[in-house]
Amino acid sequence: MKKNNWKLNISIILSLCFTGLIVFGVFYFIDFYKYPAQESPQNYHLSNPTGLNFYETASRFNKKEIDLSEKEVVAGVIPHHLLAADLIAEFFYNLKIKNYEAVILIGPNHYNEGNSDIITSSYDWQTPYGGLECDQDILEKIKRWDKVKVEEEVIKKEHSITSEVSFIKKIFPDVKFLPIILKANVSEESAEILANKLFEIIKNEKVLVLASVDFSHYKDSITAQKNDQVSLKAIKNFEFNEIYNLDIDSPATIYTLLKYSQLNEAKFELLNNSNSAILADKPDLESTTSYVTGCFTK
Repeated sequence: MKKNNWKLNISIILSLCFTGLIVFGVFYFIDFYKYPAQESPQNYHLSNPTGLNFYETASRFNKKEIDLSEKEVVAGVIPHHLLAADLIAEFFYNLKIKNYEAVILIGPNHYNEGNSDIITSSYDWQTPYGGLECDQDILEKIKRWDKVKVEEEVIKKEHSITSEVSFIKKIFPDVKFLPIILKANVSEESAEILANKLFEIIKNEKVLVLASVDFSHYKDSITAQKNDQVSLKAIKNFEFNEIYNLDIDSPATIYTLLKYSQLNEAKFELLNNSNSAILADKPDLESTTSYVTGCFTK
């Protein structure tokens, strides 16, 4: 009788264990599907290229220097076509003595993507020189204008921004950063409003505003150089009525920068002007991109 009771007890125990495993499994899988494992949010964008050697090589080229030691540089123009990486490096090299708290980079939305005409980002940027932190204070203030929207999927692949962030971090390791990209249909009126808002937000602050813009496109070298002279004249003389007629890839960006510089009573100083035929030593190249670098100084 005792032997039979022992067998019965073992059977009951095994049955309970088996039932417990089933119940545990049911609840485990219910929880698994109800609360799936969450991936860590990727709240940063990447520079492009991502390799350190590219930027270090670009920085080794001989550099033209201008004396900016006694001048306040409030804005500047740089290319984003990376054939001109040495010109970009040269521009930032000339500003290495400056102590900025933030850099605002404005460029074209090349593919006119996104729901907004004026797009920015709330993310930080990863570069070979470390993280470039978003200036959340400037971001929140500029977002008060309802034309400015955060659209991360658009900004992360826009090369007018991704090509510049590593140069900025290399020369200004402690600055904060805000990118802004403009669709081709941004009007003169909207560009001027953007310039006014930036001026009000950052006046009396140590902030550098940059236009990431390539100039003449798809012309032979001689034609590109002629077109650039027209563009440079309009920029130097603040000929606003000419800006949207220039052979440049983002008139709205240059218009914004000019209005902002005018509000600062700054004048333009040319650093360099070249094109892809000259840099590649191929004077017969039929389709070129041209480049301008320069500063707006008080």
